Amino acid sequence: MTTHNKVNILAALALTASFFLPWVVWNNATITGLSMPTGDFFATAKEQFGVENPFPQFSYAFNIFWLIPVAAIAAILFCITKKDAFWPSVIAGLLSVSLALVYFLFSKNLVDQLGTSATVWGHIKPWIFVHLSAAIVLIFSGGKQRWLLKTILLIATAVAAIVGFNMASGHAQQKILDETFGSTDKEKAAYTFSSAALIKEFLANDTASNKKYKEKIVEVSGNIAAVEIAADSVGTIRFEDSTGSFASFTLEKNQFPNIQSLKAGDAVVIKGVCSGSIFSEILNNTQISFKRSVISKK
Repeated sequence: MTTHNKVNILAALALTASFFLPWVVWNNATITGLSMPTGDFFATAKEQFGVENPFPQFSYAFNIFWLIPVAAIAAILFCITKKDAFWPSVIAGLLSVSLALVYFLFSKNLVDQLGTSATVWGHIKPWIFVHLSAAIVLIFSGGKQRWLLKTILLIATAVAAIVGFNMASGHAQQKILDETFGSTDKEKAAYTFSSAALIKEFLANDTASNKKYKEKIVEVSGNIAAVEIAADSVGTIRFEDSTGSFASFTLEKNQFPNIQSLKAGDAVVIKGVCSGSIFSEILNNTQISFKRSVISKK
């Protein structure tokens, strides 16, 4: 057996083993490479942060990542039987690169948008780097040299993964913004709170509160802590308590006339759909989010 084949076998073994080991940690939830094809990736993201798969109708496509261990094992068998291991090595390696990039970018988005950790490195575990390194070695040690083709495929895969992730992320954000406010405005609130009582209940037991109020229409009254209006006229109103924890209501453009005159300290009643809460390690507070919100009373 050639040295080339021995390196390929070692890389395939490392790739296969690391696929089943922790890649990222979100709060107390451990996510492995296996979590994507099994569906646990987005199930955990939804449970921990209220972040759902933006394309649930295509969830079956994630089954392609089962090819990572399958193709890696095939590469080992090809090397042992002295066959060209180019294609199984490239398939396992490129799928691994794309999957590792998605895990990293998704975790970075959690940090940037939800403050789930001080930096993305607070979520990342060493095994994702072992897997990524093994993938690159596997690609370049698999079969005949073909260095140029392998390099082009590797770069193209990385670019496609990054561009595809950004497009999916943008679609998910736009989907939230495009939700209409008609149903919220016309429907009766399932629960009514003062802002202080709402925040207090989430602080007491966020797990039970998320289970009880998530995706329910809640009406909240209180004095505004902050009003923010983005350049596209999308507004956010926030209620806070003495601990720094807060409830944040995102209002769409059609609510602009109702919020442009509001300021901190004003009393207001807002109705919105609860998206759930998260605990920010950076700010050491609880953040409760609401979408599709409307001003009930000023």
